[in-house]
Amino acid sequence: MNIAFFGTPDFAWEILSWILEYPEVNCRLVVSQPDKPVWRKRLLQATPVRQVALNASIEVRQPEKIKKNTDFHEYLTSLDLDFIVVVAYGKIIPKAILDIPKYGCINIHGSILPKYRWASPVQAAVKDGLTETWLTTMYMSAGMDEWDILKIGKVNIDTVDTSEDIFKKFIQIGPQLLVDTLREILSWDLVWVPQDHNEATHCAKISREDGEVSFTKQSASEIYNTYRAYTPWPGIYTWYEEKRLVLDGISLHESIMWETPWELVKLWKNTYWIVCKDKKILEITKLKLEGKRSMDIVSFVNGNKEVVWYTFQ
Repeated sequence: MNIAFFGTPDFAWEILSWILEYPEVNCRLVVSQPDKPVWRKRLLQATPVRQVALNASIEVRQPEKIKKNTDFHEYLTSLDLDFIVVVAYGKIIPKAILDIPKYGCINIHGSILPKYRWASPVQAAVKDGLTETWLTTMYMSAGMDEWDILKIGKVNIDTVDTSEDIFKKFIQIGPQLLVDTLREILSWDLVWVPQDHNEATHCAKISREDGEVSFTKQSASEIYNTYRAYTPWPGIYTWYEEKRLVLDGISLHESIMWETPWELVKLWKNTYWIVCKDKKILEITKLKLEGKRSMDIVSFVNGNKEVVWYTFQ
């Protein structure tokens, strides 16, 4: 089967690396977003997907725009594609491109659709405290995440799993799920299921500001789930003496006693916690004050002794 693969970040290159191992998959082209400058020297760094493609001697194109791009459209048409496979590409695919492959454009999405459409389904599931989530292959249409469901695979969300952990679990099942989808479409063994749009929920692109938490307004469980959802990025933070304080390491425990809520309390053996309104404990293990490096809690307290008994909002 001839495919073009559209993708950009780490999750996409992991999927691409695995599906290239299947002998029936002939990847004619990889499409990724343009390389971006990084670090202080502003040197261009290849996207993870581009790096995999170059190592496999596959042609890579990185157009600034794909809508109304005549040259790009004509080149895709010339490849005689059976499928276009899209994994976290980061741009909306216009209908003119969706219509090019013989058997359609296939997307892999990190939820059981129609729940958690759009940009951040994994983070939304973890933040909502779900104990399981799914990976869905689907046909693509002009509407984002709205077309028919093809196959699904389930993964468990453990109580300590971060979003990064869930992406690792997806990588374990994603390539096989994707290749099975393509195989079954070609053999006419797959029955696709229309989505119930009345059941749709949506999750937007995450910003740094989404990581702000409030000890007075949220329970310990809500804060901990937000921490898991936004690890490794954007992280979660609160405010300490008008400075952003990033909670780099926390864990959730049942309360064994009732202290004044929202204060940082030293318990024993350099263990520090905050009791929240649901009477559960957030143990704090690492902190990063705005403009400073991340520190373990003991080092942080040694340099900021007034933080003990500080009431966080």
